Amino acid sequence: MNKVLCASSWWVCLLVALLMMAACSMPKDTGEERTPRRVRTQRAETPRVDLNLQAPVDAVQTIQLYAEEEDQLPVVSMRGGRKLTLEFDLMDSNGRPLSAYFYHANREWERDLNASEYLTSFHRDDLFDYQISRNTQVNYSHYTYTFPNNSIGFRISGNFIVRITEQGREDEVLFERPFFVAENAATLQFGIENVMVGGQGYPSAQPILSFTPPSSLIGNIFDYNVCFVQNGQLERSRCSSNPSLTQQPDLLFYLQPENAFEPQEGDYYLDLSNLTIGGRVERTDLSVTPYLITLEPDYARFPSSGIEPLLNGQPVISDADRFVGDADTQGEYARVLFRYVPPDEAPLPGGVFIAGSFNGWDFDLANQLTWEADLGRYEGELLIKQGKYEYRYTSPDPRVRRQLRARLPRPDNLYTALVYFSDVTLNTDRLLAYQNILSR
Repeated sequence: MNKVLCASSWWVCLLVALLMMAACSMPKDTGEERTPRRVRTQRAETPRVDLNLQAPVDAVQTIQLYAEEEDQLPVVSMRGGRKLTLEFDLMDSNGRPLSAYFYHANREWERDLNASEYLTSFHRDDLFDYQISRNTQVNYSHYTYTFPNNSIGFRISGNFIVRITEQGREDEVLFERPFFVAENAATLQFGIENVMVGGQGYPSAQPILSFTPPSSLIGNIFDYNVCFVQNGQLERSRCSSNPSLTQQPDLLFYLQPENAFEPQEGDYYLDLSNLTIGGRVERTDLSVTPYLITLEPDYARFPSSGIEPLLNGQPVISDADRFVGDADTQGEYARVLFRYVPPDEAPLPGGVFIAGSFNGWDFDLANQLTWEADLGRYEGELLIKQGKYEYRYTSPDPRVRRQLRARLPRPDNLYTALVYFSDVTLNTDRLLAYQNILSR
């Protein structure tokens, strides 16, 4: 009977035979996870660098740390001349003296060394330069502190952290901020190349840097490391520790294409220089304290304009306010209502957070937006001082973060290269040189 069936329907028998062979070749189910032959690869999420910083207390707002201009990274040279400026507001109408403590860290931001090894004088300096706000609805005290100065100087280069505390009480921390001290001991050749990475509609930016190691340094090529920063976002730095020797005596450092900077979605831009309707401001309520400013909704489906100014991730206060005599002490604080309309106007798993230069790009629960189901969007308020800011929407869920990157990448980006040398005599990493480059 089987022979007759196969003779009349040979294709049926062939199918049965193939199924039996497949069944015999399948491994037995042992309860263990099996690795498929072909794995569909995706670009891994960019790891975040832990700067190990103390987050600001609620009483501190609008922290700025910059070199010369408000949108510049806080980098100072060992050779002197350039200084860093730290500004912030204490939400208290009665200002008081505070203290600044300084710490050295290696290139991975692990604190090391004793104060006497990296400071020329004192471990602590006091802040007496503060002013009470004038004619503002919300009262605050504005602090300005400039260093290096007669009390604070640096013996060595590298990564540093400044801690602001209650006066003379190192453990009563108000906030911490990172900065750099560089030697300028090498001449750098720094450039950016575009590389295509699978699964992306736009090219990634591949930093490439070369330099000649200083003859005065004793070590080998693997004592050198280079870290690259995009748009001042130190927490997303990417480093290379394997130099190429194809250009000897120069060392060549670059990021592999899969580790290059993927297209950076255009951040949202907020100009809060004046508290009037126009631009991004949809409504104002100046009858309440603090003032309430309602922004136009941000739609995920709308691309970025690409014309917003690049602030390098920094808040801009003094150079932003055109209608206040002294923006530092006369700038108003207002409650700003943000509204975000996600893709398909549907809630996203894990929720949505807002991070920007107005909150130090902090990613915490205080910055989580609330889903308003009847409106099909997320909403949330933040207390913000008059000025100019950049911000973005993000999520703890990597799948959601990919959805939030729907905006067109901005055409201009500022890249910073930091060259480190692991000095065994100091038992830490020195910052030999740095360089900025604007890519368009």
